Amino acid sequence: MVRQMNRTVEYGNIPFGPYVMRTKIPEDMRKRLLTDGKKQLKSYHKRLAGHLDSQLKYNDETTGWFYQESNFIWQAYREGWSNFTGLPNEGVELNAHDLWVNFMKPGDFNPIHTHGGDYSFVIFLDVPKKLIEEQYAFEGTSSKPGSLMFEFTQQAKPRWAMTGQAFNPRTGDMIIFPALLQHWVLPFKSKCTRVSVSGNIEIMNRDKLSNDFF
Repeated sequence: MVRQMNRTVEYGNIPFGPYVMRTKIPEDMRKRLLTDGKKQLKSYHKRLAGHLDSQLKYNDETTGWFYQESNFIWQAYREGWSNFTGLPNEGVELNAHDLWVNFMKPGDFNPIHTHGGDYSFVIFLDVPKKLIEEQYAFEGTSSKPGSLMFEFTQQAKPRWAMTGQAFNPRTGDMIIFPALLQHWVLPFKSKCTRVSVSGNIEIMNRDKLSNDFF
């Protein structure tokens, strides 16, 4: 609210664009995902866009455990989405598609892409100090090394709209976003390995939801 003399302007934002939620996962969950991730052997390259040497699918045991234990996070996302859009938080039936771990090393990157399902996420299990130091030292005009970059519609110049958003993750961060939101990951040079987990979730009861739900 802005006041000038005897006049007052009350204002608010009109919800527009995708809803992206940032949170932290519990430490015990992060540690198990990291421990189990280092034991995985099944390559997931053929299903992913990433230019990485190590993209591995979690086994069924870890996948089932994670989605069961993280149910409270999906509930929080639905609540946040409802508050953002102003639409009712209707009951949804969610089905997990998959779960994989990425070991990102110097020079690796993810080109711009989208995911399957309705909701997607990424959890950063280990963001090394060397990478954070590289980000602080970066002096260019683009997003920082190793950034997760979201893109929504075309660039606006002069910048009357925020059409892209960069995110510099830290250990334990989790980002949930619509699966069709374009995103990509910038490479870095530091001699370290950043570990992250991703997956996709589908809404199963679309036919029972109102037409404006999506």
